[in-house]
Amino acid sequence: HSGDASLLLPAQKLFVETHRRVKAMGQKLCRALKISGPFNIQFMCKENEVMVIECNLRASRSMPFISKTYNVNFIAMATRIMLGLPQPAVTIQPIDMDCVAAKVPVFSFNRLKNSDPRLGVEMQSTGEVACFGQNQYEAFLKAMISAGFKLPSKNILLSIGPSQQKQEILQYAHILVDMGFQLYATKSTAEFLSSQGKLDSCITVYKPHVKREPNVITMLTAGKLDLVINVPDSMDSQALSDGFALRRAAVDSGTPLVVDIKNAILLIMSLQRKSLRERSGRHFWSFQSWQEYVEPRDA
Repeated sequence: HSGDASLLLPAQKLFVETHRRVKAMGQKLCRALKISGPFNIQFMCKENEVMVIECNLRASRSMPFISKTYNVNFIAMATRIMLGLPQPAVTIQPIDMDCVAAKVPVFSFNRLKNSDPRLGVEMQSTGEVACFGQNQYEAFLKAMISAGFKLPSKNILLSIGPSQQKQEILQYAHILVDMGFQLYATKSTAEFLSSQGKLDSCITVYKPHVKREPNVITMLTAGKLDLVINVPDSMDSQALSDGFALRRAAVDSGTPLVVDIKNAILLIMSLQRKSLRERSGRHFWSFQSWQEYVEPRDA
């Protein structure tokens, strides 16, 4: 669900042509539907091909975040337009921004007994936080920490279901090892990391319903894991599945859990950037007020 998405603004990986097409299609829809006021469009973009999923005649839940990031009061603008009052055009140049903002969801799975902490078509988040940084890595880590995430220090468990996601995480598993983390993995993930990535240092742990040690439930209960990255496949939705038991045990033990491959990759890249800067004696974190981040700097 889009309400559970983590956002970076300005966007960091969209093609210029994708930006142009999204803007043009948004203008065409606005004129065709004769919209005067806030509306939101969900686009699906891949390799500069842009398609519209839906258009809603209401403000999106991300509008306050966008207003804060661009320092433009879009709600005030929309109100003036709906009332027929004059409203001068506002120019926004994301490419000239000196900062990046990240918005991440906040979940309450720890308060919902036996709920499956995985993402789906229904919105699950109960809140959100936003933070600013000099780059996407700092902004993302700040937002994750503000949402209650604890940065890992030693042991990380990988349990990746789909084959494509196993392939995606491979190079980032090497990054974790290079940073000094000890990797643990469930059987199929560990076999893939060993055969395809030559990561023989990865320790195999058994899934919850396998009554052997080292078992993932035992390790989580004992607080021996700092982070669980579990990307479930489409079949892993049964209340009695090993995936459910793993995710539920992570939440119940207070262990940080990531269930989306893109979030996991950005998290690993952010931890790497933080590690590299701090090892070279440079600061990673910046601490400024909102005004200092968004207001134009003197030349």
